[in-house]
Amino acid sequence: MTTNTEKQTRPGLRHGRTNEFTLFFDVKPGQSEKIRQIFQQPGFEDRRKEMSARIGTLHDARWVLFDNDTRLMFATNFDGDWDAYIDDFAKYIPDIFDAILQHTENYPGISAPDIKDHIVAHQATACSYFRTYPEATVKDIGKALRVQEKFQSLLDEAG
Repeated sequence: MTTNTEKQTRPGLRHGRTNEFTLFFDVKPGQSEKIRQIFQQPGFEDRRKEMSARIGTLHDARWVLFDNDTRLMFATNFDGDWDAYIDDFAKYIPDIFDAILQHTENYPGISAPDIKDHIVAHQATACSYFRTYPEATVKDIGKALRVQEKFQSLLDEAG
């Protein structure tokens, strides 16, 4: 078995500078409502935006309960290296990852030494994966939006 300290090929497809990342977990019996409550907490949307900004390479994220709430999917697209991405979750947003995944079977915690092995064991590589702008990173998109905002402001002032 490969450990998280050995260099290895990680699951997931890459398109340009962006990777897909899809995990499937078994939800502990009776715990699905606790997962739903996390996402329904007042202020969660603001926390979500803050968490995405902290990661800095996260394009999008989806959490889905399915199979009569017995399974949980977490799927994202991100820029860069797989190991660095997981390290960023542990460094910048461990509380939310632990809050949700504690309700899944055998979750060791985001700071556990074997967390990368656990994640790989639950990751499935997509059959196909498309990005509209595969060479645009989150930072590129943020910069383009800031330039567009300034440009529109200049046009408004000139108008």
